[in-house]
Amino acid sequence: MDTLKRLWRVYIVPAGVFQSLMIGGGYGTGREIVEYFTRFGFVGGLLGLVLVASCFAGLLAVSFEFARLYRAYDYRRFFRELLGRAWVAFEVVYLVMLALVLAVIAAASGSLAENYLRIPGTVGIAILLLLVIVFAFYGREWVKQLLAYKALILCAVFLVYFFVVLFRSGARIATQFGTHEVLSGWAVAALRYLLYSSVTIPTMLFATTAIQTRRQAVLSGTTSAIIGVTPAFLLHISFGAGYPEVLTRTIPLYWMVTSLKFPALTGAYLAVLFGSLFDVGVGFIQSINERFDGWSMEHRGTRISRGTRAVIALVCLLVSGSLSLVGIVRLIAQGYSTMAYGVLLLFVGPLLTVGIYRLARNSSTEPVVADL
Repeated sequence: MDTLKRLWRVYIVPAGVFQSLMIGGGYGTGREIVEYFTRFGFVGGLLGLVLVASCFAGLLAVSFEFARLYRAYDYRRFFRELLGRAWVAFEVVYLVMLALVLAVIAAASGSLAENYLRIPGTVGIAILLLLVIVFAFYGREWVKQLLAYKALILCAVFLVYFFVVLFRSGARIATQFGTHEVLSGWAVAALRYLLYSSVTIPTMLFATTAIQTRRQAVLSGTTSAIIGVTPAFLLHISFGAGYPEVLTRTIPLYWMVTSLKFPALTGAYLAVLFGSLFDVGVGFIQSINERFDGWSMEHRGTRISRGTRAVIALVCLLVSGSLSLVGIVRLIAQGYSTMAYGVLLLFVGPLLTVGIYRLARNSSTEPVVADL
C-alpha cells in the first residue's frame, strides 16, 4: 500500500464516514447545534464543542484500536468482545435507536421533498429508499468510498456558506465573541450531545479495516474527531450572525442560508441536506449488513450475498418508513433519553473501563483471534 493510499484508507475514509454520519444525524438542519451549544452563548457553545471534540477523540481512538485488535468490524462482534453475553442488551438498544433514526430520516425526507423541493413526500422517501438499497447491494467498499467522497462535498458547501456569512456579518460575529457569554449548563448539554451521538461509532466500524497499528488507531480516531466536529464549530460561529433570532428557528441552518439571498447556495444546501439524510440511512443499514455478514462468516464460512444485503436494507427501510407514517416516531423519541443512558451503560462506560483495561493488557500489534 503506497503512502497516499494508506493515508486515504487509514485516516480520510474513517474521518469522512464519521463526519457524514454526524452531519446527517444532527448538523444538517442546525437544530442540534442550537439546542446543545449555541443557546448557551457564543463562548459557551465553543467550550461545549471543544469538550465534545476532545471526548470524541478518546472514544474513537479506543474504539478503533479495540476493533483492530479483536478484528471486530461489526457491532455484533465488537460488543461480544466488550460485553460478553450481555452484548444482546446493546443490540436491543441499538435496533430501537436504528428504528428511530431511520423513521426520522424517512419523515424528514418526505418533509424536505414537499416543503422545499416541491415534489410529493412519498417520491422523496422512495428516492431515498432506492438509493440506500442500491448502495447496500454493492456492499462495504461502495459505502466507504461514497461516504468519504460525500464528506468532501459536504465540507465544500459548508465552507462556502461559512465564508459568505463571515464576509457579510463578520463584525456581528466578532461582537458576539466579545460578549464572552457563557450560560450555565453548557458542559452538561455538551456531554448529553456526546452521549446521544456516540451511537455513530459502532455504526462506522466497517470503515476502520485498514488500520494496522495502535498508533494508526489513535491518530485516525483523533483525526476523525477533528474532521467530524469541525462543521459544528463552523455552524456555531456562523449562527453568531443571526443570534439570538436563530435560536427560535425550526431549521436554523435553512433560515441562515436563505437569509443570504444566494440561490445557488440555497440549492446546494438542500441537495446536501437530502444527501446527508441518505448518508445516515446507508451508514446504519451497512452496520446491520456487517452484523449479518459477521454471523454468516462465523457459522457458514461465507459472506452474505448482494441480494441479501439489498433485502435487509429494504426490510429495515419499509419498517422504519411505516413507523414514521403511523406516528410512532414521537412515541419512541419520548424514550430516547432512556436509550441514550443505555448507550452510556452498554457502550461508553464499558469501553472506557473494560475496553481500556484489555487494551492495556494486550499491546500486541497482531490482532487477537478470538474464540467466539
